[in-house]
Amino acid sequence: MKSNPAFLALLITLLSFSAPAQNLNTYKTQQRDSTQKKSQLRVGLRYTSDYYFMGRADSLAAPYLSPSISYFHKSGFFVHSSLSYLTSKGEQRVDLITLSGGYDYFGKKLALGASLTHYYFNSDSYVVQSVMTSYLNAYAAYDLNIFTIYSDVSLGISQSTDIFLGAEINRTFYAIRNHLLITPTLSMNAGSQKYYDEYYIYRSSKSGYGYGKGKGPGSGQSSTPSTQILESTSFNILDYEAAVQVAYKIGKTRFYVSSVWLMPVNPSTLITDQGTVTEELKNGFYYSTGVRFTF
Repeated sequence: MKSNPAFLALLITLLSFSAPAQNLNTYKTQQRDSTQKKSQLRVGLRYTSDYYFMGRADSLAAPYLSPSISYFHKSGFFVHSSLSYLTSKGEQRVDLITLSGGYDYFGKKLALGASLTHYYFNSDSYVVQSVMTSYLNAYAAYDLNIFTIYSDVSLGISQSTDIFLGAEINRTFYAIRNHLLITPTLSMNAGSQKYYDEYYIYRSSKSGYGYGKGKGPGSGQSSTPSTQILESTSFNILDYEAAVQVAYKIGKTRFYVSSVWLMPVNPSTLITDQGTVTEELKNGFYYSTGVRFTF
C-alpha cells in the first residue's frame, strides 16, 4: 500500500463517489492532492440508484442522474457544483442543485480538510435530507499502511442544527498496472435527528406514501403536522455501512462503480395524532456508477 500524498488524495476521492451526502462527507468528490503543481478542472456524470442519508431513506426510491463540475486550485482550495435529476417514473425533474467550496491539505500520511455545501432542493423533493439547506464538514485521514482511517464531524443546518460524527476504515488494492483500483470500506455514522423530525412534518408525504411503508416507520399512516420524533435531539449511532468500489483509470478519464450496504440502528419513536409509533428500520442497499474527466 502506497504511503504518499497522491495516494491519500486518490483514496479519499474514490470514496467520494459512493453517493451524494450518504457517506462520511457530503462531497468528498472535490478532494485532491494539494501538492500538485497544476490546477484542475473536473467534469463528471454519475447515476445513483437511491438516496440515503445516515441510513435512512424515503419509502419511494430516489434515483438520481447527476452531472457535476469542479475546479481545484493548486493551493488546495476548490469549488464544486452538481445538478441531480430525479429519474423516477412520474417524478422526472431537477430535484437538487448543490454548490460547495473548501480546502484540502495532503501530507505524507495525514490528510485534513473542510468544506461548506449549500443545498437547493426542489419543493416537491421527498428525500430525507431535503429539509437541509447547508452542510459544514471537517475531516481528517491517516494512512497506517495496512489500512487508512478516516473521521469527520459535520453540522447539518435546516430549521435547526444537527451534529454528525463519522468513522471509517478502508484499503485500496491495485491491479492491471495500477489502472484498476478496488476499495472495500467499513464505516459508522452517528448524530442527532432534528432534520428527520422536520422531514416527517413537512416532506414525508410528498412521495404519496407518507410514512410507514417501504423503508420508513411501520404504521402505514400518513404524515401530519403533529408528527414528532421523540429522540430527535438525542445523539445516537445511526447506521453502519459496508461498501466496495471499483475504479478504472484510462489517461485522464476515470470510470467507477460502487455498491453500499447499510444497516440502520436505533429506531426513532414517533408521536402522531394516531398514537405512538416505533420506526421500523430495514437494511438498505444502493449502487452508483459514473465517469469523470480531468482537464
